[in-house]
Amino acid sequence: MKDAIRQTGRREGRERTGFWGLGSWPGSCGDSSTTMAKPRTLAGLLVLVTVGILAALKASSGETPGSWSEPVDISVTMNRVDSTERPDLMVCLVDAAGRVQCHHKTGVLAWGASAEGHAVCPGADERIRPRCDGSASCKFAGVAAPGGSFGLLVLRLAPPLFGAPRHDVLDAAVFTRSSADAQAPENRQIRASLQALARCIAPSGGRIAERRPVPILARQACERATCRLGESSVTLLPGLSRTAQQP
Repeated sequence: MKDAIRQTGRREGRERTGFWGLGSWPGSCGDSSTTMAKPRTLAGLLVLVTVGILAALKASSGETPGSWSEPVDISVTMNRVDSTERPDLMVCLVDAAGRVQCHHKTGVLAWGASAEGHAVCPGADERIRPRCDGSASCKFAGVAAPGGSFGLLVLRLAPPLFGAPRHDVLDAAVFTRSSADAQAPENRQIRASLQALARCIAPSGGRIAERRPVPILARQACERATCRLGESSVTLLPGLSRTAQQP
């Protein structure tokens, strides 16, 4: 009888130990492969996200590449003006390396984008003041531009709503030195960077990918005459000022 009681007590003790011990919990020692796989997966995802962010931040760190040494006067006019919206304009230039410079009233925003579809645009969810308040036409004088091909993004600025950006992407285009450069691989990279940047800055940014492909235009053609892009028209002229800020 005593032996039976002792055996029963040991059995109950083992059951209690099994219930409260780690071995009884799903995914613990009894399922160690699942337990270890989940942290490794999460750690791997965290590393990938961190590397992507750091790479994008490096692209927008504001370092001055020697190729951004040419001042250009960029004149932008909206083709149609909605009376219910203020036509507050901002332009962003993008080079083949994904460096971005956006020009507004109080300075320049240095952002970054890549042909892989990643972009960083800190401050896009804040109020940005336009270079020309409430005007459907604006001249961005002495803007530093790359010596080779570059992308141009035209935006209509809007104040944020509950901390979310409401800017509107009007147009995007890639400008080359000549029509012979239209098929250069870097132009496809710039086009993809423009699309990534548009999605980062504005809720409407995806529209430029849904519409016809971003046009690739010879810079000279838009120097001799105004180039009509879609919702805006653009003229490029060699700038006289060499004091323009550079990315």
